[in-house]
Amino acid sequence: MTPASPPRPRKGGLAAARCGEGVAMTGSTYRNRLDRAIDRARAYLLGRQCANGGFSFYRTDYLEEPDPSDTWHAIAALSRLGETTPRLEHVARFVIGQPVSAQPYGLYFRTRVLDLLGETDPESMAVAAAVDVLPTESPDANTRGELCTRLERLRLIIWLKNRFGQTFATTDTARALLAMEASDGGYGMPPNLIDTRMALSCLALCETLPSDRCARFVARLAVPDFGFRLTEQSLLPNLETACAGLACCRRLGIEVPHSDDSLVFILDCQTGNGGFARAPDALPDIHLTHLALIGLETLAGPLSYSTGELP
Repeated sequence: MTPASPPRPRKGGLAAARCGEGVAMTGSTYRNRLDRAIDRARAYLLGRQCANGGFSFYRTDYLEEPDPSDTWHAIAALSRLGETTPRLEHVARFVIGQPVSAQPYGLYFRTRVLDLLGETDPESMAVAAAVDVLPTESPDANTRGELCTRLERLRLIIWLKNRFGQTFATTDTARALLAMEASDGGYGMPPNLIDTRMALSCLALCETLPSDRCARFVARLAVPDFGFRLTEQSLLPNLETACAGLACCRRLGIEVPHSDDSLVFILDCQTGNGGFARAPDALPDIHLTHLALIGLETLAGPLSYSTGELP
């Protein structure tokens, strides 16, 4: 297998952004708009904290339903912005107070939050035991519609196995993932950026390089105005597609075509309360806000502090 060829350096500002490096945004209009967007996103995230320390995008004056997923995305996003999460001891107490899940999602968010807070989990042995029995079989490449969900589940399991130092058939898992790729590049039926992004994340956790054709597939899906389209036959201008394209470029180490368009589209998805939504004028949530901030970081360089792995 031949690794993707490194991109040729280009001169210029944001329009020639190279993923993984970040660039200084040119022009005061972009810079000022980005700064305002970050300030508004920070206020939105801080406003989602509940009385018990957890976070919930459902939070209102009359209802609070915090959960570990929203809590992880909120504190990770705030960390990227250089913001210390208020009442950290309450956050840790909320997460530790959750029963140890048998599912990868609950185990993942619990572990990520406590790791980011620098807290020791009193149930670490139970968590490790639950992780140990999680299977790492790759999903069927012919699965329609549910492939991204199954790839995401696999990604969480691989991350957890690595985190707890547990061995699994890494080579077999990586080989199965590589075999799932379409003959002309990309993952999914039809090949699309969402499934491709998740497959690349799994390969990275297995320390396996993707094929050359994957980079060519991602480049073909770049379009003006929105940054990226979902498939070669469709145009789905939403935040998840744009950020999936950016994440793929970042994983592959290739340049982002139409960087200015990607930036403007992501900023256009910010709502009046500071959160980010799937599309302009849609409803925001904490996960999408975190995703948007990672996309902005890919284009403009670190916003403040990187929490590491792309979610």
